[in-house]
Amino acid sequence: MIQQEYLKICDQALQWAQVRNYKGYGKFDALKSPLLLTLSMNKRLLRGGFIYLISRMPINLRPALFVAKTQNPKGLALFAMSNFNLYKITNDSSYLKEGLHLLDMLFDVSSYRDYSGHCWGYDYPWQSTCFFIPPYEPNCVVTCFVATAFLQAYEITNEKRYLDIGISVANFILKDLNKIDVGSDKKCFSYDLNSSWKVINVNALIAALMANLFKLTQEQEYKKTAQETMSWVISQKTDYHAWYYTDPPEASHITHDNYHTGFVLDSIYEYLSVFPCVKIQKTWQNGLDFYKAKLFTNDHAPKWMHDKIYPHDIHGAAQGIITFAIASRSNEAYLNYSDKILEWTLGNLFSPKHYRFFYQKGKFWTKRFTLMRWSQAWMTYAISRFLLYSKENSN
Repeated sequence: MIQQEYLKICDQALQWAQVRNYKGYGKFDALKSPLLLTLSMNKRLLRGGFIYLISRMPINLRPALFVAKTQNPKGLALFAMSNFNLYKITNDSSYLKEGLHLLDMLFDVSSYRDYSGHCWGYDYPWQSTCFFIPPYEPNCVVTCFVATAFLQAYEITNEKRYLDIGISVANFILKDLNKIDVGSDKKCFSYDLNSSWKVINVNALIAALMANLFKLTQEQEYKKTAQETMSWVISQKTDYHAWYYTDPPEASHITHDNYHTGFVLDSIYEYLSVFPCVKIQKTWQNGLDFYKAKLFTNDHAPKWMHDKIYPHDIHGAAQGIITFAIASRSNEAYLNYSDKILEWTLGNLFSPKHYRFFYQKGKFWTKRFTLMRWSQAWMTYAISRFLLYSKENSN
């Protein structure tokens, strides 16, 4: 497919979200149902069970359960970065204007008044294996993605207020998140405010963010944090060049899945752009080889786990497009692999009539409904990243 057609798809998919004011359903939003929240009786297993059940159903039960459509802060950040990427590609100021408008919306829902700096959480109550997070209570993952969007705005506009928000986020991470003891010369931060769950991709995101903040400010504390956090992430690599979701691995049912592996690889690449290191570069390359060989099928569909093909998830498709597009900066051949994943996605998880992306494709059926952040935001961001690197490689 020609680049102009991809640009049209990305633009129309963004418009699909914009006319809905970026409000939609989320993968893990079952507890926004008043019925399910009441039935859970504040019990961890029931809360987790309802979230798991609704996320795995072949049809979307959320409307029947009165789940409200809302704006997801992480989704807003992805939509903002999609607009920034399209602005860089086309020089059309309407994309920049919309991206900055989305950042204004994110500023309004920051919890900075209650913590040491700007921070964000999901728009729904979430029960994970190890902790419960109320709606909008800040966590590290959402905060890192939103901070990255603000730093992109700073790099485009050179307006210091956007950098100041990134610096404020660093204060939240350094002062409010739990620091987990992982030995000398290494750092590990908690996912949320109250747990000590060691999530590997979360710390990779922190290392990349701190590296970018150091690049922009030359603040030594950011450099030290980036290097020590990345040191811990690298130490968690298996001897076959993969990362588990948690340390210890048995703390989560997730082993080597698609998009969390992509998070780690992209974060390492971002880190290396600030702190070049031959050894870490080799680790990234080996990890990318594992990702390509074990987390995609021969026809470029995203696998669910390294040892489980189905379901093919839209987030995994988007992540593959992003990760191999980024990798094309090191080897242009990866851009073709990114393109193949995009072609598979448009052929299997996309409605060309409505410009929206479906949730999952199973062995026997496709979940043909759209989750605003999980489906639409991730895919617009993925296509915009692919187009951006395509433009770089053609210059």
